[in-house]
Amino acid sequence: MNDDDERSKLLALAASGLAVGAVAGLIGSAFNFALVAAEQFRGSVLDWSRHTPGVGWLAPVLLAAVAAFVARWLVRRYAPEASGSGVQRVEAIIRGEAGRLNPAVLPVKFVGGVLALGAGLALGREGPTVQMAAAIGEGWARLFKLRPGDHRALLAAGAGAGLAAAFNAPLAGAIFVFEELLRRFELRVAVATLSACSGGLVIMRMLIGDHLVFAVPPIVVDLFPGYLLFLGFGVVMGALGVLYSRMVVAGLNLADRLRRIRPEMQAAIVGAVVGLLAFVAPEAIGSGEAQVKAILGGGHAFVTIAILFLVRFVLGPLCYAPGLPGGLFAPLLVIGAAAGLLLGMGAETLVPALKTPLAAFAAVGMGALFVAVVGAPVTGIALVVEMTGATTLFVPLLTACASALAVPALLGCRPIYDTLRDRDTARRDRLLS
Repeated sequence: MNDDDERSKLLALAASGLAVGAVAGLIGSAFNFALVAAEQFRGSVLDWSRHTPGVGWLAPVLLAAVAAFVARWLVRRYAPEASGSGVQRVEAIIRGEAGRLNPAVLPVKFVGGVLALGAGLALGREGPTVQMAAAIGEGWARLFKLRPGDHRALLAAGAGAGLAAAFNAPLAGAIFVFEELLRRFELRVAVATLSACSGGLVIMRMLIGDHLVFAVPPIVVDLFPGYLLFLGFGVVMGALGVLYSRMVVAGLNLADRLRRIRPEMQAAIVGAVVGLLAFVAPEAIGSGEAQVKAILGGGHAFVTIAILFLVRFVLGPLCYAPGLPGGLFAPLLVIGAAAGLLLGMGAETLVPALKTPLAAFAAVGMGALFVAVVGAPVTGIALVVEMTGATTLFVPLLTACASALAVPALLGCRPIYDTLRDRDTARRDRLLS
């Protein structure tokens, strides 16, 4: 193939990436609208239950249990690879460790995700959006019978566009492809990914609007003692990340050992717990976006944030364990924000002269915990800056993420998606043997 042919192939791949991204943005926007409607319905059920003495509390419990049961049944019946986040499955396909995505992943992830997240489970919408968008990329390559290398490029590009659309973060979506999915730079993938992320964001912003996910007040961080303070801050977040990763894996292991209980029933039990929590403390459930906004807005007592942190630290692994379709990113953000705010309050008490605002600690906490669990520092930093629009966070984020990344490595804790991918591979090998 001569140079002109190769260049024309690159242009065709860019056009394909743009189309894949546009469809991914459309699906991601529809998923967002469906989740908003589901959350509004959940809110109306909670309002009714509080005005119905005696048996009112049963409504949110039964609603969440049934929604979780159906979501898990859809996964088991039609698309087992739609279980959990789905990011690890995309990684496995890119690395040649798994076959192509089942086309049923898209509708199962969409419907199952709306049921699980709409019921209030502590799962993120970014995982379903990434896997659905990856399925769109692979489907486009199949439809137009592109060469095998372009199948892989569009799969990765779709995944990046999905993350970009989920968080209105195009740079983080593109970086995610190279840092987490491929872990190297490839020209063809770059062409497809950049065009897909742009296409996805154009459609998403047309339908939903272009606004920051988390608005924060103007932040100015003192380099000293702030610089050294955030280095130690990252160490604490790194240790929390190790603990959280191990809790996620422990939850999955426990679910595997409870083989006598069908996965759907496990999901229903977790759903019932979340439904009861919704009746008692509705501010503690859901993917976490509302909680992060409240934390960044300030005005909360230390005890309130501490309780939220403890509840969410347990609730995230609990909701992920049954294999429901939902992501890990968003729940990490609320835990990181709460932990960051608590550490910031402690720092203010110890160093009264500290001028760093508490919102900075919360925002840096989001990035540092993400990095500690996922092991993708540049993606985490880009994600927080794009979601908040606070470019002044770059220095404290770089500092905190450096130590947050080092601690898991020193403790022998692998990035969560590597662990999840190995678990899935081992499960497939057992089924084939």
